[in-house]
Amino acid sequence: MTLLRQVIEKIETLAPPALAEAWDNSALQTGNPNSEVERVLVALTPLPEVLDEAEEKNANLILLHHPLIFKPLKTVDESLYPGDILTRAIKSGTAIYAAHTSYDAAPKGVSVHLADTLGLRGPLSVISPRGSLKKLVVFVPEENVETVADALSGAGAGVIGDYTHCTFRTEGHGTFLPGDAANPYSGSRGDLEKVAEIRLETVVPSHLANEAVRAAAESHPYEEMAHDIYPVEGFPEECGYGRIGDLSEEFSPDELRAYVSERLGFEARLVAAAKRGIKRVAVLGGSGGSFIPEVAASNADAYITGDLDYHDGLLAESLGLTAIDAGHAATELPSLAPLAERLAKLVDVPVEVSRVRK
Repeated sequence: MTLLRQVIEKIETLAPPALAEAWDNSALQTGNPNSEVERVLVALTPLPEVLDEAEEKNANLILLHHPLIFKPLKTVDESLYPGDILTRAIKSGTAIYAAHTSYDAAPKGVSVHLADTLGLRGPLSVISPRGSLKKLVVFVPEENVETVADALSGAGAGVIGDYTHCTFRTEGHGTFLPGDAANPYSGSRGDLEKVAEIRLETVVPSHLANEAVRAAAESHPYEEMAHDIYPVEGFPEECGYGRIGDLSEEFSPDELRAYVSERLGFEARLVAAAKRGIKRVAVLGGSGGSFIPEVAASNADAYITGDLDYHDGLLAESLGLTAIDAGHAATELPSLAPLAERLAKLVDVPVEVSRVRK
């Protein structure tokens, strides 16, 4: 039996809540965490058609990108959105979880799959980084340092650029006096012990810090592991909004608009056209107008996102940037199938993508 809370735990490894914006509601929208999950339906938006499909397929968990509840509800009017969807889900026993900006900013999130769909070549860089870093320091007996270092790496610590297993090690001595109830790895109860140890330090994304500590403790020989955690400046690798990559050939603005329309299956709109060829492209799934200055500063030739308005076009044009509005849903839909595939490998229930394309 697979419980909802177990599925949520796996979802949150793919879309860490710590990466979500403060104004967002990437979380369980409705449902009992201790209820059994029979099937998961992954969809973009909470719509009546999605609930219809969930009931048809006996999916009692809907994993959405767009939250059903953005702000605290003062009333639940069953005749109006979102009260109609919320009431129907509760009555049918359908749980709803939303992974919104948590999935937008994830290392393999929305914009990564948009870039893949548009055939952008990497390495892909992040337009607007998110998240934070911590330094984790663990004190380990010399003979166990490699085991603990490997465990930390397995938990996602020690990544700097294209390098993994990054640590710094300092030799020293640890002292401890085991109490009457202790079961010491080294030494005896009541006697002060002095052990040659290594100060093993590494960086870890804040949203993985607890898991890294757990992994280190499980691989550590002591029953009480000494460790320190403190914040450091910087961003976790590959966490943040948007991606920038290169096209395989140069396009004109009109050619790029047609190419985007074909690849996404939705008609794209040219909002601003710079007077130069396009090779380096920035993409951001969803509403990306607020990121135009960051895109222009990145030396991208063009920007593909959704929900660009008149003033966004004027700004992009003044910055010498070709801008294409490919649609909010169109730029996010490519990320649903990869999310479903990755989740299916982590849980013991069927996971499939909704046929609803909005």
